[in-house]
Amino acid sequence: MDGEGGTFTGSKGERRLQNTEFAFPIVVGTVAFFLGKKATEYESHKWTLYVRGADNQDITHVIKKVTFQLHPSFQNPNREVFAPPFELTEVGWGEFEIAIQLHFADDAFEEPVELFHKLKLYSETEVAGHQNPKKPVVAEEYEELVFSEPAEEFYNRVTNITPEPAPALSIAQYTLSFDPQLELQKIAVARQRVAHTKANIQRQLEALT
Repeated sequence: MDGEGGTFTGSKGERRLQNTEFAFPIVVGTVAFFLGKKATEYESHKWTLYVRGADNQDITHVIKKVTFQLHPSFQNPNREVFAPPFELTEVGWGEFEIAIQLHFADDAFEEPVELFHKLKLYSETEVAGHQNPKKPVVAEEYEELVFSEPAEEFYNRVTNITPEPAPALSIAQYTLSFDPQLELQKIAVARQRVAHTKANIQRQLEALT
């Protein structure tokens, strides 16, 4: 989304656009398979963790590296992926929250952003030991990366690129489809709810004073 305004100099000498912001949609997810007869106490599931474009488009014009922080019990829990597909595959037995750092292109002059994703191994309708090895558990989240007053060079470059399809994820056939407009509406409704809640709390506090 563009606004009307001039430019100013950022902290690193870059030119930034005033009153301007744009959103870049991505999807963070996991696809997990029960190993069936091959499952052991500590290796019951094989899962793939990934960051992808919302339309499976290439995202390297914005994101240059993704760092996945796994549970400390994994060997080398901090994994860096420098090229698409931004994914990794592991075998384990437990669910846990994964920290994901997104590192942006150099001309963005932005610090990495950290997201969190919960690894899901079990669906709501299945229990441990009674899963279908051929039916994966898919957990995906749509995210909007909002760049406020972006670097001018970065903004001009990114907004004038028509991304090519990204290299396919190894589990691409199981990923979900997202409608960006619908997701934006959900985000807007959520923000309205937060604003409404804050207003109610403020009125309650004022009533107490």
